[in-house]
Amino acid sequence: MSDPQFDVVLKGILPGFESHQVQTGFAALFSLDEDKVARLFAAKRAVLKSGVSQEIADKYIARLAALGVDAIAEARAVDIPLSLEPMVTSAEQQEPEQGQGFSQSLESAPLQASVKPSYSTYSDPVSDQPTKQRHQFVFKGRGFEYFKIWIVNILLSIVTLGIYSAWAKVRNKQYFYGNTRIAGSTFEYTAEPIKILKGRVIAFLLYIALSFSGHISPLLSLVMALLFLAFLPWIIVASLRFNARHTTYRNIAFRFNGSVGGALAVFVGWPLLGILSFGLLFPFVWKKQAAYVTNNHSYGAEPFNFDVHVKEYYMMLLVLIGGSIAFFVVFAMLVGGAAMGAILTGGGDINPAAFLSMIPLVLLYIAFYFALGAYVVVTMANIHWNNTKLDDHQFTSNWSVFSYMGLIVTNTLGILLTLGLFVPFAKVRAAAYKAGHTALVVSGDLDGFIADKLEESNSLAEGVHDIFDIDISI
Repeated sequence: MSDPQFDVVLKGILPGFESHQVQTGFAALFSLDEDKVARLFAAKRAVLKSGVSQEIADKYIARLAALGVDAIAEARAVDIPLSLEPMVTSAEQQEPEQGQGFSQSLESAPLQASVKPSYSTYSDPVSDQPTKQRHQFVFKGRGFEYFKIWIVNILLSIVTLGIYSAWAKVRNKQYFYGNTRIAGSTFEYTAEPIKILKGRVIAFLLYIALSFSGHISPLLSLVMALLFLAFLPWIIVASLRFNARHTTYRNIAFRFNGSVGGALAVFVGWPLLGILSFGLLFPFVWKKQAAYVTNNHSYGAEPFNFDVHVKEYYMMLLVLIGGSIAFFVVFAMLVGGAAMGAILTGGGDINPAAFLSMIPLVLLYIAFYFALGAYVVVTMANIHWNNTKLDDHQFTSNWSVFSYMGLIVTNTLGILLTLGLFVPFAKVRAAAYKAGHTALVVSGDLDGFIADKLEESNSLAEGVHDIFDIDISI
């Protein structure tokens, strides 16, 4: 006689969980459209998994409970073959029948082509083997939506002589963090504007002192510059610590544990060595700075890990040097030829009309700098994310020089043609690009990992915030 078979049936949302967050997590886990999930939860009854053993059903129920989903196991009268196919549904294909409710099995209905999953590799929730899930970052902000926030921030900052800029920064960050999503959840920014305002007052006073010292005495100006250089590491550490502490994901705050001495070494000492080596040590500078910032950050108590060979930065440097030399040699030849042609066609005199032929060369020069900038940003981002891990979870990125160059060219043109009004749209487009080309490959159970971090975070309990809990950065 075969073992009893059970159906895993959706009942709703467990007490204490927020409906939208539960449905978002459910949609991300099973690669479903959120609108379909909403209709699924609104139905009276939905079979999520059919014909499984009691043990498997219990595992599904526990797995769903971690998301906040209320599910039960119902015994089946007839045995059916066990299927561990991904649980997917098409809610619009079958509406609830009157008196029966929605009973379409998720495993038997095809996933619509229009559904775009947040990760590409399915992992069975009850599998005991380590699995890989690719969770794509998603940015859902809209240009005009952010434009309204941006323009109000500018107007209020002008009216208040810059005082409102601290509140504007919080609003900006809350908008971008709140619209950045991964694995069904968004980030939060919890800083208090008054603390940012304190930091900006200090930064403003330092700037005034540095500016006026040059009018009093060159020696005093030198002393003030050295003092500012000495304070720079503290400013960097204070800002990184502040922003990390007030950034949360699923109610777990990030942390920054870097020391002022470490910041002094990587942001002052190593750059000086890079300059003294005529740039030959700059790859070490870039690596040291990326490692300092990344390795001293943690998600709860779990540190990030950045590990890369310096040769990747040297390869970037060689491309920059080689590409620049080749471009300027060719560019000088083209400019020289165009100038000579302008003189000769003018019968020994300079022909102004002939110089119009040099306009394409000017455009070529500008395009080169756009390409150079795009290459540096893209390469730095790919090196950083493709070599950063959180526990066993690996970040990945696939930024492209050509697509990113297209982004910055169109953003720049938009800003110039609209006299700056395109700035908020450009920021939204940049955030969407960065999110769309960055992902987190999770090894095992992400929800279980986050639950562990939440428990650790609650048990460690952050101490009293020190009196220097301010943000110096602009």
